[in-house]
Amino acid sequence: MVIEVGPREVLLLWPNVICYVRAVLGAFALGLAWWPEIPMLTWVVAIYAFAMSLDFLDGYLARRWQQQSRFGAALDVVVDIAQRGGMWVLALNLPGFLFPLVELNVFACTHSSGSESWKVTCFEDAPMLVAAVTSNVFKSPCGALMVAGLHFLPLWLWLRQRTSASFPGFNLVGFLLCSGRLLGLVVEFWVLKRHVEGLLRPIDALTIRSCAHV
Repeated sequence: MVIEVGPREVLLLWPNVICYVRAVLGAFALGLAWWPEIPMLTWVVAIYAFAMSLDFLDGYLARRWQQQSRFGAALDVVVDIAQRGGMWVLALNLPGFLFPLVELNVFACTHSSGSESWKVTCFEDAPMLVAAVTSNVFKSPCGALMVAGLHFLPLWLWLRQRTSASFPGFNLVGFLLCSGRLLGLVVEFWVLKRHVEGLLRPIDALTIRSCAHV
């Protein structure tokens, strides 16, 4: 049964509240990461990783408790991009801004057509590699690798710059995260390509010609 609720109730849905908590924790982790002298890097890693891990909880609760909303779908992606984007900039300085810029453009493309169900509707006609990543709503080996690369590669790069010590398998983890982020770029550029192709459909040309005669 679908129950209509007002804007105030939507703002206070539990999945959205978890997003607010994620945003606060992410901002705190980025503030610690930005601080020149950090006594314990583990605090940054722990808080950042915990905030990112909550991303799985809010989606689960939204589906479990039937509290999905267009606002929540957009909020979830915006919080993700803000947290990852901040870490990209800290890890790579100005060039790191390119990654959240791409993600924001993809966000605009997917939500303009798919709204809260973009994870399904936007990939119905995807080619084989993109379909392998996005199948079962990203719950696939390729999808899991891509999500890990999206969330944790900037953190790994930041750690690599901040400390010379590394745990066993540190470089292997970095390789896997880079591979996942490359898969993400494949999906992102396909989404952008498809969106541009949609903007260039013949109907747009007809509209331009009709406006020229006005």
